[in-house]
Amino acid sequence: MEVKELQKRMVEFMNRWDKARNSPSTTDARFIHLVEEVGELARQYVNQKSRPGQYDEAEIKNAIGDITLQLVKIADIHGFDMEELILEVLRDDEPRLREEEKNSR
Repeated sequence: MEVKELQKRMVEFMNRWDKARNSPSTTDARFIHLVEEVGELARQYVNQKSRPGQYDEAEIKNAIGDITLQLVKIADIHGFDMEELILEVLRDDEPRLREEEKNSR
C-alpha cells in the first residue's frame, strides 16, 4: 500500500470515528486527543519502571497507533500530504544529522 492510500484510509477511518462519537473534526479536538494518547503512552512507560504490575505492552502498541492516527488527521486538516511532509523533514534535517554525527566522533 502506498503512503497516500494509507493516509486516505486513516483519514476516512477517523472521519467515521468522529461521526460515530459526534465529535468535531477540528485541529483543536484532534490535538486534545493526541495529548490524551501521548499521556496513555507515558503512563505505560511510567508503569514499566514504577508499577510493573500495571504495565501493558499492548497499551503501548495501541497508543502509538492512536497517536499516528491523530497526527495523520491533523496533517489532513491542514492539507498536508504525509509522504511529502516526512520526506521534506528528512531532507531538511539531514544536514543537521550529519553535523551531529560529525560532532559525536
